[in-house]
Amino acid sequence: MFPFITSAASVAPRENSLATLSSIQESFFTRAFNFGAVNEWLWGVGALTFLLIAVILFRAIRAHRTRYSPFGTILGAQTIRTILRSAFDQRRPFEIQFHTETGHRRPTLRCAPEYLGRDSFTVELSGLKTLSEKWLGRPALVFFRIKSGREFTYYTFASHIDGIHSPRPGICHLTLPIPSSLENRQKRSFLRIAPPKEFLLGAAIWCEETMPKDEQLHEISSWSRPKLLLLPDRVEQFQLLDLSAGGARISVSTTVMHTFDLHFTAAERLLLMLDLFDPEQNKRLRFWMQCRIQNAWVEHASHNLHMGVQFLSWARPKDVVENPFEANTAAIEWLRLSSVNEVEALGNWIMRRHLELFRESPLEEF
Repeated sequence: MFPFITSAASVAPRENSLATLSSIQESFFTRAFNFGAVNEWLWGVGALTFLLIAVILFRAIRAHRTRYSPFGTILGAQTIRTILRSAFDQRRPFEIQFHTETGHRRPTLRCAPEYLGRDSFTVELSGLKTLSEKWLGRPALVFFRIKSGREFTYYTFASHIDGIHSPRPGICHLTLPIPSSLENRQKRSFLRIAPPKEFLLGAAIWCEETMPKDEQLHEISSWSRPKLLLLPDRVEQFQLLDLSAGGARISVSTTVMHTFDLHFTAAERLLLMLDLFDPEQNKRLRFWMQCRIQNAWVEHASHNLHMGVQFLSWARPKDVVENPFEANTAAIEWLRLSSVNEVEALGNWIMRRHLELFRESPLEEF
């Protein structure tokens, strides 16, 4: 009797559980989802997704079609022709600087524009009546500038001489291919030379604690001794690697850096003095330049510190002393840079050294 009662009691809960599960399933399958309540929300999400996909595809296609070009590089053929046409219309000179072995002076040809063709252009050589055919095909850099409004824009491109011919006696024409790209350069990259030793009489650098204060700038007698000196064949605590009308590149050996505990960094100010010889006037030219260090790095091979400096202002000896009987005549006058940020008098000296290179070299070498 008792087993029967136990069996009946155990079956009742199981039947109740099955009924409950069945009612839940029926409720789930018969419930209708209300799409109307979320219809607008779904449309919004879909539109936003479509817009994002379209933007991503557009950027990918544009990036695929656009060629990468470094900052300052001009690649458009029509734009390049327009720039060259402006140089020809303005009769701007072209400087052709040939590559040479490291440490040698780079021969530079100064040329006048002659003819602009479809695939090439022709220039007339200045200062020389002929040019040897050994220069055909030799790698070179070409520099020129054009004027827009009151400012100059400077350009350079890699090239080579395709042809040398003389249309008449004493006239030499050079033909070069029209470049596929141009680089927009600052003035300090234009006509940069290593100062010839015979014309570099000396140089000095004031920096760090030896820098004169603003109120002392006009009176040299109040300055401290320069930190570094360059007197050829006597004292060479730094080297002047190259020089332009807008800046210079300087090298300081590791030994000197440690001896004087120097630490040159970008944006730091220094004062550079140059003593140059001008053979045309047979006199010394002395310049003082306030400079800003543009970059400083350790050269891999020599481990020397190299730094590029940009001129901010310049000074020259004061020609007229208000009181000629004053004992102190070590006065200088500070001047602003020209409208193209250069020391014009220094630029003229550099240009004459370029032309002098042509006169010193035998014609057969060119």
